[in-house]
Amino acid sequence: MDEDRPAVEDGGSDALSGRSKGEATPDDSEFGALPPAVRQRLDRCAEQWLVDRERRAEGATASSFASHAATGKRSRRASIPWLVAALGVVLAVVGWWPRLMHPDSPAATASSFGQWRAASEREQMLADPLHVGHWPWAGEEGPGNGDVVWDNLQQKGFLRLKGFVANDPSRARYQLWIFDAARDDRYPVDGGMFDVPPGRAEVLIPVKPAVPVLRPVAFAVTVEGPRGAVVSEREKVVAFARVDR
Repeated sequence: MDEDRPAVEDGGSDALSGRSKGEATPDDSEFGALPPAVRQRLDRCAEQWLVDRERRAEGATASSFASHAATGKRSRRASIPWLVAALGVVLAVVGWWPRLMHPDSPAATASSFGQWRAASEREQMLADPLHVGHWPWAGEEGPGNGDVVWDNLQQKGFLRLKGFVANDPSRARYQLWIFDAARDDRYPVDGGMFDVPPGRAEVLIPVKPAVPVLRPVAFAVTVEGPRGAVVSEREKVVAFARVDR
């Protein structure tokens, strides 16, 4: 140890204090408290900045909400025509599907789907010859040809008409008569009225009489007025099929 080295005085050089000898020590009093007026002004500026920030945030949220609402309204307005169109299709299907599915309706006779359905059911009936009769139209008096398929157990059948003239329902209609051995020949069973649509070389007509037929012996098609006939005069018989037993 060097005893001749002079002692370090306050304010001298010291590696731990980081001050050089003769360097002045900052006095906290030199950076004393801010004047009240300046502090109040800074506080007001800080408060105003916070208020402005909150307002901007609220405005952005409101603008985003309004934008989403407007987009939703435009989307709903744009979807209304599609919803109306879809509803129209549903109503049309609901209104017409039962008619198309029912083989005895006029719509079933006129539509391609109805004809396909009638042909399918007719083929199924013909697959059971023990219970189903199948007879061709006879004679040369008729305008065309075809046949009759009849299931007496189910009390229904089909007429197949080939080459028959299309009729105007407002002027005349075709009508089927079923002669029953259990009834007077003067009063055959009314098999129903039907039409032959234009543009079809062949048409299938579903048959389901309103009253039971016990023992059919013949089928006849006549031309009647627009409302048909209760008892036909048989002035114009266009097709006739005799049942062979």
